Amino acid sequence: MNYKLLIITVLWCLCPTLLSAQGEMPIIAYMGVPNDKTTAQNFKNLSDCGFNVSLYGYASLKEMQTACNVARQYGIRILGHCPETHNSPEVAAAVLKGHPGFFGYVLKDEPSVEELQESQKEITRLKRVDNSHCFYINLHPYYADWTLQHTKTKTYDDYLEAALATSCKQLSFDFYPITRDGLRNGWFSNLEAFRQKSIQSGTPFWGFVLSVPHAVYPQPTKGSLRLQVYSNLAYGAQAIQYYTYWTPPKETVNDYHDGPVDANGKKTKTYKLVKKMNQELRTVSPLFYGAKIVAVNHADAVGSRGIIVSQLHSNGQDYLVIVNKDYQRKIKVKTAAIQSLTTDYKALSSMKSDLLCQVTKELQEKELKGSYTIPSGDILLFKLK
Repeated sequence: MNYKLLIITVLWCLCPTLLSAQGEMPIIAYMGVPNDKTTAQNFKNLSDCGFNVSLYGYASLKEMQTACNVARQYGIRILGHCPETHNSPEVAAAVLKGHPGFFGYVLKDEPSVEELQESQKEITRLKRVDNSHCFYINLHPYYADWTLQHTKTKTYDDYLEAALATSCKQLSFDFYPITRDGLRNGWFSNLEAFRQKSIQSGTPFWGFVLSVPHAVYPQPTKGSLRLQVYSNLAYGAQAIQYYTYWTPPKETVNDYHDGPVDANGKKTKTYKLVKKMNQELRTVSPLFYGAKIVAVNHADAVGSRGIIVSQLHSNGQDYLVIVNKDYQRKIKVKTAAIQSLTTDYKALSSMKSDLLCQVTKELQEKELKGSYTIPSGDILLFKLK
């Protein structure tokens, strides 16, 4: 995006009251309420935390039905699978297709191209009975040679094209950018690859947030959650998925701990962080859900790690998103001091909003004026007029 596109007459603060709903963005708990923990209290806790979709695998179609029955009472729908959805797709689809607590069918996580093709066979059988629900496949992130080896493709673009050849109506991928060593390179490149593929194909993409510490991944913070959520939104993600909600069993290598709820369903210190994040997400999601992302660029800002500048069109209006790429420290952005726009997606990262209703100043033609403090991983949203 050329910097001149930022030359506008008046910059108005975007308050929640200006947001008009276009439907509800899926906020998905990957490993939501487990198969053997289907209770009203557990689904209430999930709902209170701000989720509207629970993803899990079930031991039987009957248990999956039971989960749908309980979940719907709390505004939750089930995205899942069971032996019957794989082995007897037509039978399972006949049972699930009319259930108000059902969201969709999980086919495969991080498949190779061959596995994508096998999953399509299952989808074809499911579609004979039910073509109204989601068919879900989650893709590998791009980690260069490692990814190409596991996906069995020559290029990552080939892998995305193979995913688009399925009947899935969305592209989903997981990339966990924040490690104990800092921000992992390649995240913005991966987001841009999905943004471009989404534009070309008309297929929306769904992004991920890491919410369970394990292996090289640290305890989430307010800044790190914001960074992940709002980077995804700034690039056009149409659903936010958290890995995980329920803490997986501990493993020797990964050592999962302190997901939003522990292995017994008890709330941890992460629960409040995720709940707060989802409250913010629900406030701004009507703006991003169904929006057209016009351009995404990275800008240098004096004395900081920089910002993401995203321009979007939503509900007949144009908006500007400015994101702090530092998830550990606040920055002060003097908009007149923005030096350059770049497509260096390997820079650090960005996100969302305590300052949603901050009063702003007018802009002079050809020069953005004003000074704004953006908390760690936070974002400023402006309506352009």
